[in-house]
Amino acid sequence: MSPDEAAGQVILARYPGTDPDAAAAELTQYHLGGLVVFGANVDSTEQVAQTAAAVQEAQADLGRDWPAIMAVDNEGGLVQRLSAATGDWTSFPPFMAAGAADDAAVVSDAAEAMAIELRATGINYDFAPVADVTIGSADPVIRDRSPSGDPDRAARAVEAAVQGFADGGLLSSLKHFPGHGALTVDSHEDLPVQSASADELAERDLTPFRAGIEAGAPTVMMGHISVEAWDPGVPASLSPEAYRVLREELGFTGVAITDGLDMGALTQTRTSAEIAVEALAAGADLLLGPVDVAEAHHGIVSALEDGTLERDRVDEAAGRVIALMQWQEQSAQDAGPVDLAESDSGAQASAALSEAAVTIVQGECSGALAGPRIHVRGGSADDWDAFVAAAERAGLQVVPLEQPADTDVRLITGATPSGTGDVAVSLDAPWLLTGTDAPVRVAAFGRTTGAMDAVAAVLAGEAPAPGSLPIDVRGLAATAC
Repeated sequence: MSPDEAAGQVILARYPGTDPDAAAAELTQYHLGGLVVFGANVDSTEQVAQTAAAVQEAQADLGRDWPAIMAVDNEGGLVQRLSAATGDWTSFPPFMAAGAADDAAVVSDAAEAMAIELRATGINYDFAPVADVTIGSADPVIRDRSPSGDPDRAARAVEAAVQGFADGGLLSSLKHFPGHGALTVDSHEDLPVQSASADELAERDLTPFRAGIEAGAPTVMMGHISVEAWDPGVPASLSPEAYRVLREELGFTGVAITDGLDMGALTQTRTSAEIAVEALAAGADLLLGPVDVAEAHHGIVSALEDGTLERDRVDEAAGRVIALMQWQEQSAQDAGPVDLAESDSGAQASAALSEAAVTIVQGECSGALAGPRIHVRGGSADDWDAFVAAAERAGLQVVPLEQPADTDVRLITGATPSGTGDVAVSLDAPWLLTGTDAPVRVAAFGRTTGAMDAVAAVLAGEAPAPGSLPIDVRGLAATAC
């Protein structure tokens, strides 16, 4: 490869709008390793598939015999660019549902179903699963994106998800190494500092990453986190010591990708060119989303020319990325063809995960917990509508507030975090249930159709609640159902 081609091969960039030709042109102009789909790039399922096809055609025109990366951030919950809200994809619950379910088969099936749907529309790489161990309400950014506050439970969820993505022929990525869930600063805004000792990190935060790597995770996303025990003041994404720990102590041999290079933890102190060169020199293989792609690309080429960056290091990174995509292409062929229009496996797998995750935090384990006539309060208008529809499917009768009811059901969300009632249902993080005095409290872990149906069935006494709290919450002791 020429220096221009090698520099592009290690960049994974954003692109403008929803025009497939614009995406293809971005790939071609900078010889990119691939592109990332964000919400602004999504108009419909068909349009995303057309964009992916145009990008792969441009890749072939460049003379490359391996696929270009078409990546997306699809964890489930709030971080899901491709869902029922944006097209014909299935909406999945947040990954904390996997921790609550603590059922490897169910978690793996959900990841495989998501993988199949994404691949059906030309996506070959998903930035999931989240391997961060959360501290709960003090965690400002990961929260219920994390599977659990227990490292071992989180590890089981991560391992199952990695296997599911692999079975579906899709690349997965453990994130955000070495763990963002215990930090109280959002790296989108500033540089978080991890003050735990190396031993403490190994016992807690690194446990899910180790499990995911042993399960065969092909990529790991490096977080913008300063680890005092490794390289004080330097983000892990730019730290040679962080990459050494990842490769030598955890045995990772795949592609190390940075978290978004447009995040405040980096951009406050460095240009796009400086970030790109520093990350590659430290050990990164793939650079995600520089603010200025042209500047990052030029910075790498210039550093190669003046010797600031060794060509062998860039070749190593580019070689890993190419090998990754050759491996993914073969994995997809082994997984078999997919057709999103003819499959409902996604909806079934999402619903099964929600059914396994529902947790009675307080209340009786069997029998009806509500109804037959109920009032429903709280949540957004969409939450209310979705829950009412699910309640009625479960045989509960939702009556106007001015009419008498047997049970008051209160929907607890991040936007409506408190309120009284006979039954409180948290659609978001389970620790929100500390904001109610309801005698019966249920954690739903999501607001998908499957989550709503699962909770309604439990309230009506038609289904068990097999989940358990995946994180310790002061003031809450989950009922052992």
